Amino acid sequence: MKYLVLDTNVFIHYKDFEHIDWKSLVGDDTTICITQKVIGEIDKHKDQSRGRIQKRAKKISARFSAIFLQGEVPQINIEVIDNPPATAFNDEQFHKDINDDWIILSALHSAHSKADTIVVSGDNGILLKAKSHGLGYCLMPDALLLAEEPSDEEKEIRQLKQQLAKYESRRPEPRIEFEDETDILTIIKPTFVDVQKGVEAYEDELRSSHAYQSTDDKPRSDLAYLMSQTLNLAYSTPGQREEYNKELDEYFKKKLMLKQVQLGKQFMEQRFVKLEFWLGNSGTAALGNSVVFLTFPEDVAIYTQKSKVSVRCEDPGEPILKNNLNIYNESVMAIINGNNKHYETYELWDVNKRLDRQELKFVSSNLIHGMKCPLEDRKEDYYIDIARCGNFSIKWSVRDSELIEPAEGELHVVIKEQK
Repeated sequence: MKYLVLDTNVFIHYKDFEHIDWKSLVGDDTTICITQKVIGEIDKHKDQSRGRIQKRAKKISARFSAIFLQGEVPQINIEVIDNPPATAFNDEQFHKDINDDWIILSALHSAHSKADTIVVSGDNGILLKAKSHGLGYCLMPDALLLAEEPSDEEKEIRQLKQQLAKYESRRPEPRIEFEDETDILTIIKPTFVDVQKGVEAYEDELRSSHAYQSTDDKPRSDLAYLMSQTLNLAYSTPGQREEYNKELDEYFKKKLMLKQVQLGKQFMEQRFVKLEFWLGNSGTAALGNSVVFLTFPEDVAIYTQKSKVSVRCEDPGEPILKNNLNIYNESVMAIINGNNKHYETYELWDVNKRLDRQELKFVSSNLIHGMKCPLEDRKEDYYIDIARCGNFSIKWSVRDSELIEPAEGELHVVIKEQK
């Protein structure tokens, strides 16, 4: 007598185990041994699988119930063998999360000798392990495989394909592309503005055109100095000139701050590139109501105009050197100085204010064949920061009332350095 321990796949993929001539396979009378693990796997397929496998598992599970619970007499010798003891997994060769190990250990710890115990499967892996532990083994022949009977889902798909074939010559074919009708957008990085160098150059220009006034009141004899003093400083006191120099320092500070913001805005505008997408229809029929999804990689930040912050900067007027002969009094001078300055507001990109999602959604309706239209969000435009991302791909999906299945594809963004 040989005791055949059947793997789960024997019940799922091969002919009914009660109608197989086991004696012809192993050359002896047989008893079919069913492990607790296999019974659990059959129940799992019954509840969680789909299609042919679920249908087959339900049939086997019902047969197990009839034999083991309702007492129906099987057509062949059958017995259930228990799970192995927990200590069996102390052997490093076996792992609890591997189903094959449960079956082999159940066979090794059964009441039958190794010489009379045969593991039967359609897979080589479990049979090799059974052999290495002294058990017999038997590979199920392909001749006993079940015929490929289509599942209900496959039958439904077949019917849909037949219906689809009727309209094969007239169907929409949506695609997502860039404006040039390709799926590749190549962006050449510009020569970015060097904010620091720009500010330094501007500071040199400012200081060369706005010299400090001398606070030295000692007389000098050179003619150029005397003429300068006569024309500009003859009536300015050292205190007035010192006050002027302090105002000039503040003027420089504010002008440089303004310049830094202006150059920073220019730099960020170079970095942020607007992405524009188009929906095309290369088929022979119009699209219906389309919903388009674009999915970006997690490491690619998406921005909108809401990612900008407002920065208000003072554009100061030039300081005026006061002197003792000014025809303006103090209050008039204050008015003049106030009128010389004004404020400017700049919208600057904030790299930390990225969109909180990686998927964009657009809608479109009734795009006729042979045409294309831009994908537009009425509320937002979308941008990427080319200084902080490399090449990447965008997965797209179009779901439409005229399509049986969504159309899918990828767009590619290539960012290159200038040569």
